[in-house]
Amino acid sequence: MKKFLLLVTMVTTLALTACGQGSKGTNEPAPANNSQAGGSTEPTEQQTKLVLGTSADYAPYEFHKTIDGKDTIVGFDIEIAKEIAKDMNAELVIQDMDFDGLLMALNAGKVDLVISGMTPTEDRKKNVDFSKIYYFAEQSILVKKDRLGEFPTLESLSGKKVGVQKGSIQEGIAQEIEGAQLTSLGKIPELIMELQTGRVDALILEKPVADQYVLKQDDIAISDAKIEQSEEEAGSAIAVKKGNAELLEKVNSTLDRLMAAGDIDRFVVEANELVGE
Repeated sequence: MKKFLLLVTMVTTLALTACGQGSKGTNEPAPANNSQAGGSTEPTEQQTKLVLGTSADYAPYEFHKTIDGKDTIVGFDIEIAKEIAKDMNAELVIQDMDFDGLLMALNAGKVDLVISGMTPTEDRKKNVDFSKIYYFAEQSILVKKDRLGEFPTLESLSGKKVGVQKGSIQEGIAQEIEGAQLTSLGKIPELIMELQTGRVDALILEKPVADQYVLKQDDIAISDAKIEQSEEEAGSAIAVKKGNAELLEKVNSTLDRLMAAGDIDRFVVEANELVGE
């Protein structure tokens, strides 16, 4: 009888001990999935993101196009951005916003770089760093076709209502015209509407952009007026946050490769063809 009681006591003790060990195991957290905890040492699959700031209303530089039923931002600036991202082994993320808010977004860290047909003016250089110039374009004056003869020169805009994109190099040009009354808006289509409805007499736009609107709109035309500019004033460059030398070097390296191969010229032609489709 004593042996039986002793055996029961031993079995009970073992059972209680086993239950105690099981409770401790379920309450402890699982080890972290890293090499120190004995887990996997495989790197995560998350790809580095490169966030582009642009104002996608500036064909053929950047604009919206329906492709395979989906609204897509395209243009030769976008192709350049894709090449930069590819060279960095990064995923390109595009943020579309008003032109005059691009550099603020860059300095606030909301975007990594700005590519938007932007001219590297001395004033802008105070706040951001620019790549080398990758494209040169002329400026032009866009008017209603039935008023084409009224604006043969830049000076003929004196005292007139002139539309420009807010924060653009064209806004600076218009500010130098004596007596000109400026309408500065964030989006080019809004300016085209101002011109067509007679709320402004003329627009100042980069010629490649003006050319695209003339192709689509029968009632507007480009005047013969010439706007003299230096190469720096007419050139487009890529903006990065001031002091970000590493990114700037990568951007310039990609631009060197693209320009040497003639790819940027090809991107411009393809973007113009895409606008016309």
